Amino acid sequence: MHYHTVRRFRWPAQLFSILIISSLLLSACAGASAPAPAASNAGGATTTQAGSSSAAGEPVKITFWSWNGGPAVPGAQTGDPPALVVEFNKTHPDIQVDWKFYQYVDYLNALKLAVASGEGPDVFGLQAGALIKEYNEFTEDLKPYADKDLGANWQDQYYPLGFEGVTMGDKLPGFPIFLSAAGQLWYNKTLLDKYNVKPPATLDEWVAACKTLNDAGETCFVQGAKDAWVNFDMYIALANELAPGKIYDAEAGKVPWTDPDLVKAMDLWGEMFKNGIMQKGALGISQYPDANDIWAQGKAAMILFGMWNDSVMTKTALETMKKQYGISDTFEFLPVLFPDVNGDGKPGQLFGGPDVVLAMSASSKQKDATWEFIKWVASKDGGQKIMVDNVSIPAMKGLTLNDSDISTDEQKANLKQQLVDLENAVGKREFTYSELKTALGDALQNVATGSQTSQQALEAVDQVSQGIQR
Repeated sequence: MHYHTVRRFRWPAQLFSILIISSLLLSACAGASAPAPAASNAGGATTTQAGSSSAAGEPVKITFWSWNGGPAVPGAQTGDPPALVVEFNKTHPDIQVDWKFYQYVDYLNALKLAVASGEGPDVFGLQAGALIKEYNEFTEDLKPYADKDLGANWQDQYYPLGFEGVTMGDKLPGFPIFLSAAGQLWYNKTLLDKYNVKPPATLDEWVAACKTLNDAGETCFVQGAKDAWVNFDMYIALANELAPGKIYDAEAGKVPWTDPDLVKAMDLWGEMFKNGIMQKGALGISQYPDANDIWAQGKAAMILFGMWNDSVMTKTALETMKKQYGISDTFEFLPVLFPDVNGDGKPGQLFGGPDVVLAMSASSKQKDATWEFIKWVASKDGGQKIMVDNVSIPAMKGLTLNDSDISTDEQKANLKQQLVDLENAVGKREFTYSELKTALGDALQNVATGSQTSQQALEAVDQVSQGIQR
């Protein structure tokens, strides 16, 4: 969900080690009013809506934590402030954002502890779905702010997909930075061409391609199967190929998880660890940075990513990668839609939503300044411009991606096709219920190791599903 060394160059948009959900604490902190203008007190200090103040002439400081802060500044290293923070600080001398980066799993743990103690950041990144649900009561409602500052019918300026899995009733706990979708098989065209291998269009072709590459001493495909989020992406892609949308009916409790199509998808997942697609040791490494580093260095031909990875097609990202990894080869990276699994002659469909949303802490003492940052990120001439300039899908409509830095004509055409594919997306990427995600993550691990059959694993998932209050 994106997210990289958690999408560090914005070439995988600083992602995603995305989607292992831990149990998060809840607190009754919700509720907000629209932002009021800052007032000056008699001493010349500026007082924010929450009552804190800064000395005259000194900028208001706010903190921003996330595993993914959007595109990186060219040449940035892991942990450096992303372009959103750098540009905002440059153009807003009265407000300065202090950025703190975490790898995804570390981020969940740090944020949970910080929020529980009341010492959390002013603004923090969340994923749609379970994280929004579990942190909802710790977040400020941004709808009154948007209603006041973004004009009438402001929602019409943004893609509806950007708010899927974000709103909680009438409350808006977070604002999307950019959109993303999974369901793509990314490949190293340079490496495939070397062995005269075509990107696979079917499952059989995928297995055959891996045999050719593995027999030649190459790693065909790499997955950090230690991370639940990328395993979810694989299983959702398989399930949507067999029966588009049925997995979402199962999440909603309308279809049992033991449905034959979902069991078949789990069978196919388990077979990948036997048919040469999954590399040896897949369950022992993470997707970011481990699997990503292997793939980016040309040591594996294919990897499961999504649209957050588009900027690896830019010349800037390629040069940055070459310097970081100390390699001389210039690789051509491209995505294809997930291979045809059900034999209907059609590839898989994308699935996705907002990549990262920005939430304001309900306990922030700098709410006006925090909203100013979020509003700028959501604006056409601010953060959304940075998105399109860095080949990220903006949350705002009517903007054109800048492909001037894309390396090849084939990649430029591919980027345009992705926008068409996005319009035909089959559904969402993020599940709402954390207990269900935990159960499904366990099921995928157990089938991969052979400790459970697909039927047994999904019976356990279905039992958890039946206990969820929807």
